[in-house]
Amino acid sequence: MRYDPPLHKTQGLFPLILAAGALLVYPLIFEATYFRHLMILAFVFAIVATNWDLSLGYAGLFNFGHVALFAVGIYTYAILAKTLGVSPWLAILAGGGTATIVALLIALPVLRLDGIYVILVTIALSQLIYLVVISWSDVTGGTSGMVTLPTLKIGDYRLSNDGRIGYYYVGLGLLFLNIAFLYLLTRSRLGRAIMALRDNKYYAIARGVSEARTRALTLAASALFTGIAGAFYGAYLRVASPDAFGIGFLTLVLSMLLVGGTGTIWGPLIGAFAIAFLSEWLAGFGPWQNIIVALAIILVVVFYPGGLWAALQQLRELADGLRSQSLARLQRHRGKATREAMTGAQERMLQTRFGKIAVADTAPAGGTDKPALLMLHGNSACKEAFHKQFRSFADRYRVIAFDLPGHGVSDNADPEAAYNVNAYAEIAEQVLSDCGVRQVHVFGWSLGGYVALELAARDRVEVTSLAICGTPPLTVVPDDMGRAYVPTAHMVLTAKQYFSRQEARSYGQHATAPLSEASAFLHRAVRRTDGRARAYMMTKLAIVDWPRQMRVLAEGRIPTAILNGNDDPFLNHAYVAGLNYGNLWKGAPQDIQDGKHAPFFNRTDAFDLSYFSFLRHTEGWHSASTTPAAVGTARA
Repeated sequence: MRYDPPLHKTQGLFPLILAAGALLVYPLIFEATYFRHLMILAFVFAIVATNWDLSLGYAGLFNFGHVALFAVGIYTYAILAKTLGVSPWLAILAGGGTATIVALLIALPVLRLDGIYVILVTIALSQLIYLVVISWSDVTGGTSGMVTLPTLKIGDYRLSNDGRIGYYYVGLGLLFLNIAFLYLLTRSRLGRAIMALRDNKYYAIARGVSEARTRALTLAASALFTGIAGAFYGAYLRVASPDAFGIGFLTLVLSMLLVGGTGTIWGPLIGAFAIAFLSEWLAGFGPWQNIIVALAIILVVVFYPGGLWAALQQLRELADGLRSQSLARLQRHRGKATREAMTGAQERMLQTRFGKIAVADTAPAGGTDKPALLMLHGNSACKEAFHKQFRSFADRYRVIAFDLPGHGVSDNADPEAAYNVNAYAEIAEQVLSDCGVRQVHVFGWSLGGYVALELAARDRVEVTSLAICGTPPLTVVPDDMGRAYVPTAHMVLTAKQYFSRQEARSYGQHATAPLSEASAFLHRAVRRTDGRARAYMMTKLAIVDWPRQMRVLAEGRIPTAILNGNDDPFLNHAYVAGLNYGNLWKGAPQDIQDGKHAPFFNRTDAFDLSYFSFLRHTEGWHSASTTPAAVGTARA
């Protein structure tokens, strides 16, 4: 199940355009040469840091020779542009090519090494390159380095003129190209192979990923723009110094990685700008500068091991939680009359240990002899998804439904405690207890189907019948997930925390129905849902006792019906049909023609007829099971 939408279809496009626009107009607002100089250095450091993250963060390869590749780019530019008289622009490109070749040479001894051995070998090789540069003093200038390197020109215009604005835009252009290169690379087949080796090396090798080839290509790819950045750095400062090989520069770039966060393009980018500006801002503190920077790095690493990028994600999660909770509270009061009119049921708020839960009940005061029917909605939906069934079944049944935590007008909740199948089943028990219900027919749709199965398996409420829809029962998780579901992008969206507008519409369309006047409220429910409810629900699958749920189906104590749309885009129907059922209505899962994932909504008449027939069948089954003949047979 791979979901990898292009950038323009994600929520990251607008912030990226905003940041790019700000960088483009920056030199027009801040005309001082110092401020432009600071940004140019930040561009260079960002390129080096993001490329080091390709090997360190994405590949998990502790390549501590990366800064040597930057120095190789500097000296390539110096030798070609100054000593040999090559065009400075060509020398910059050659810096990337030379660094790539050196990276391949570094890769040879570390192709089969891991951990500390990679660190030791790469540091040793970087020092070897340093000694070569120092020893080749006739060409490189030895310990004195090379000065007055050729500057960059476009025709007769020197990029250092006009407050270095030319260097600013060339550096910014290189940064943009570098980001595009890394973005495309990490989304490519090579990028997936790189991350597969990092996450599960031996499984990746068993699936045909070549460790040696992938490592070599990773180091080569990380060297290309690093060498170009080094050559540009030499052209900008007009100096090639062996200090670029030193521990100081290595520590600086590594701190950018750690502060920004590894395993992402954007983390090192943020870290590079943060460290560059912090260092310059503290320049007046003398010897305290390094101490303060070091303390800042330690604080970030200790309190946010994922770096500033992880801190930003945490702020984003907080903001999204406040947004969805505010929507719930606003709709709780403003739309109550509309929701009650849709379902014909009275809505009330029930206080639970997971927060306030919105409950719709056709007989809120009790005092009815109608059998109870509990309907459990799916992921990113709401109780009003069953508004047609409220109308269809209210004459014969007491219909009850509630919004899961983080859904509809229920409160958002603690994701660790509340957003899982076990907690949802506990809430269902409390709702039924509050309604005074001891026996209940249960229908669960999608995620609600698993909640229904768990409710029956817990055996704290007498479930007289069980019907599920869009819910393939599972025995072993995650193994059965791949067999029970069709691996599509829409399936991956079920666990995605943040939806773009297009993703929300796509998910709503496939989970329920295409956007229309009739289905608009379900699409709004997708956008209201606390995104953590999707993400945490998937991470908490392991805590569910899935075999116990399957035993409920296999033992046949509860009459069971499976009512799926024959064109459900999520389900593997062959898997569902092949499971062991002890008391399955009509002996097989029933398909609702053109019902898709929500047949109760898309084909209401056909679904209601099938479900009503099943409910009548269960009443007859229970009557037969309590006859004297049946009791005698059971005793025998």
